[in-house]
Parts: sequence; structure tokens; C-alpha cells
Amino acid sequence: MTTTLRKHAVKLLAAAVAISSLATVGAAAVSTTDAPVPTAVLTSNLNSTVGNALTSDEVLTAEQALNKAKAEAEAKERAEAAAKAKAEAEAKAAAQAKQQSEQAYSALLNDPIAAKTVAYSSSLTADSVVKNNATSLGNYKLTFYCPCAICNGNDSGKTASGTYAEEGRTIAVDSSIIPLGSRVYIDGYGVFIAEDTGGAIKSNKIDVFVGSHERAYDLGVSYADVYLLA
Repeated sequence: MTTTLRKHAVKLLAAAVAISSLATVGAAAVSTTDAPVPTAVLTSNLNSTVGNALTSDEVLTAEQALNKAKAEAEAKERAEAAAKAKAEAEAKAAAQAKQQSEQAYSALLNDPIAAKTVAYSSSLTADSVVKNNATSLGNYKLTFYCPCAICNGNDSGKTASGTYAEEGRTIAVDSSIIPLGSRVYIDGYGVFIAEDTGGAIKSNKIDVFVGSHERAYDLGVSYADVYLLA
């Protein structure tokens, strides 16, 4: 066997390695069917074609190189599939979280506000739904008033917006900052509706309606972060 023929055989071996690697890496992109992907197969039969161009050790080394290339390509494919599955799962979780947040915020905006006793509660601390969707108005001074003439100027219980004040729902605000009819979230107290005004209620101050003068006196003065829902 001449040196030239040996060189040709080695080139053929190199080409087989390259073809095998390309065929394996591109298997997923080449076809979406179950058709088999072409793969170069190198065995000692090569020697029967070109004579003793390659030794048995050289053939073994070439076959090992082919197997390594195939294994690396399969590992890469598995890693890409795992990364794709992870990205899809994260996108799905993010979409579900967004939907849940939107539903929770919609409930704050639209659900009826049931009468409740006004009191600070850690369970009513503003959460991410409020903080991420509402407009933060800053820290407000909270005072408390009742329907008596001393607190309200009259004892009718009627608000500036025409409704009748109710504990757990009605607050008096500076309407130049918080429009009447707006829903307001007071950190630690929950959702209220801006239904009333007052001569002393200016800027960052809110008067929270309660059912009796005694309760208004007991609650005194507090401070809390306030959020404009809508």
C-alpha cells in the first residue's frame, strides 16, 4: 500500500468522524418525523476496502472518537431539552402568578366592602398585590370620628358624598388628593371608600369613621402607609 493511499484512508476516516458528529447534533433540526438519522459507521471493514491502510489500533481510536462525539451530541440535546422545559415551567408559573395577582386586585376594586370593626391587624398589612398595583400615597396621619355632632358637625351620619357613614367602609379625605368615591387601602386596616371630607382633613391626613364617640376616643391617633386603589 502506498503512502498516498494511506493518506486517502486517513482523510476518509476524518470525514466519517465529521459526518457522524454533524448528523447527530443536527438530528432534531433535520426532521420532525421518526425517520432514522444517518450515521457514519466505521469498522475494521474499512481495511478490506483500502487494504492495510489503517492498523487495528487506528480503527479502534476512530470508533472511540465517533462514540464520544455521539455521546456529547446526545448530552447536549438532553441539556437543551431540560433547559427548554425549565423555561416553559417558569413562564407558566409567572403567568399563573400574574393572573392570581390580577384577580386579587380586581377583588379589592370590585368586591362589596362589608361592615367591620375598625382596628389594626397584621393580617391586613399591605401585600405585594397592593404594593405592585396601587398608587402609594405615603405615610398618613389617621384620626377617628363618629356620627355625633362633636365629631361630624351634625348627627345625621350623612357624608359629603351623600352616603350614610358606616364603620369599616367610610373615611374622610382631602378630596383634592383622594377623589371622593375612590377605594383606599390603609396598611394594617384594609380597604375603605373615600366618602367624606372635613375642614381639618387636609393633605396627608385621613379621618376614619367608627360607630361611637368612645371608640373614636380610644383609637386616638395612628400613622399608616396609604395606597390609592382606584
